[in-house]
Amino acid sequence: MYEKCIRYIYAIVKRYVTNESDYQDLIQEIFARVFLKIESFEESKGDFKYWLRRLAINECLQHCRKLNSGGKIVSLKSVAHFESEETVELNGFSKKELAQYLGNMPDGYKQIFMLSVIDDYSHQEIAQQLDISPETSRSQLSRAKKWLKDNLSNNNLKKLANGF
Repeated sequence: MYEKCIRYIYAIVKRYVTNESDYQDLIQEIFARVFLKIESFEESKGDFKYWLRRLAINECLQHCRKLNSGGKIVSLKSVAHFESEETVELNGFSKKELAQYLGNMPDGYKQIFMLSVIDDYSHQEIAQQLDISPETSRSQLSRAKKWLKDNLSNNNLKKLANGF
């Protein structure tokens, strides 16, 4: 299982953690958590990959909270380091291309955007994870979308921003 999942977990860690020296320890913590909680996985509730992704993201957010002394902002400067080139449902742009466009987005917007659009968390789930209200999550996502629309100059990129 480790060999099949390591690249996937590594890609998630790279998106949420900026300090490369933390990657190995965090990945080890994630796999330890997976092995401890594997009995809680219920196939009837969804795909294993989805369960694994949520567990990994939760661990990354916890790690960032510890580093920020309980702060709510996760620095996503490493957002440009997506592992795969798979296409996301945003007018055919790859995750790598999207990450390049998000590179200059303010961290608060980027965090909510990543959790909502890329990782498919609901505003309620984001609110619970970040200890904010669902309304704050919605507001930050709206601001992130507006920021994209205001800051993307190319017509194709404007289409991308309007697709949100």
